[in-house]
Amino acid sequence: MNCIIVDDEELAHHVIEEYISRIPLLNLVKNCYDIPETIQTLQTENVDLIFLDINLPNISGIEFLKSFSKLPDVIITTAYDDCAVQGFEMDVTDYLLKPFSFERFLKAVYKSYNKLNNSKIIHEKNAQSLFNESFIFVRSNNEDVKLNLSEITRINALKDYIIIYTENRKLIVHQTMKSIMEKINSENFIRVHNSHIISLQHLQSIGKNNLMIGNERIPISEKYKVYLNKVVEKYK
Repeated sequence: MNCIIVDDEELAHHVIEEYISRIPLLNLVKNCYDIPETIQTLQTENVDLIFLDINLPNISGIEFLKSFSKLPDVIITTAYDDCAVQGFEMDVTDYLLKPFSFERFLKAVYKSYNKLNNSKIIHEKNAQSLFNESFIFVRSNNEDVKLNLSEITRINALKDYIIIYTENRKLIVHQTMKSIMEKINSENFIRVHNSHIISLQHLQSIGKNNLMIGNERIPISEKYKVYLNKVVEKYK
C-alpha cells in the first residue's frame, strides 16, 4: 500500500515514518507538509492511503476532505478530538489521537487494508492458485533463474547478498532484503527480522521469540513481532 504523511510538524512525520517502517505492507511515497503539496503529490503518485493531520496551515484537513469527492483512503492523525464525527461522516477509515501507540496505528492500517481489499473490482477466486502461478527471475551464479514464489520457504540476508531457500536448493543473489520484498510483492511473505523473510505457506510453528520453517529455527525480532501476530490472528 502506497501511503503519504500530511502534517506540518516534523516530529509527527518522524513518529509515523518509524511506524510505517515496521509494517512491510506499507510503502511511504512522500512526506507532505501542507494541502497544496498533498494535491500535487496525488496528481503525480499512485497513493492508496493518506495519514492526514487536521490542523494544517491555510487549509485544514477537514476542508481538504470536504473539497474532494474522490480521495485515497484516509486515516486522520491529530491532537484534537472535536472533529471525529465530521471525519467519519466523510468516510475516513480511522481517527487517531496523538500521541498514539504503534499497536493503535497498526489496527488503523489493517482497517484500511481490509477496506481496500474489499473494494477491489477484480476479486481473487482462488488466492492459493494465483500464488502458485506467480514467479520471479533472480540472477545467481551468472544465470537468470526462474523461481515460483510457492517454492520459496525463506530468505536470509548475508552482507550485500541474500540467500533464497527452497525445499530443494538455495540461491545466492546480489540483492537487498528491501528490493527482494518489493520484487516478490506478495502477502505470503513477511519480514520477521532484519535478516529474515519467511513464507507463510511454509511456516510450521511460532514460539515466543522464534519460528520453524522446515528444520530451521528462525528468530523473531521485537520490531516485527506485533505485525507477525496480527497476521496470524487473521487465520485463527
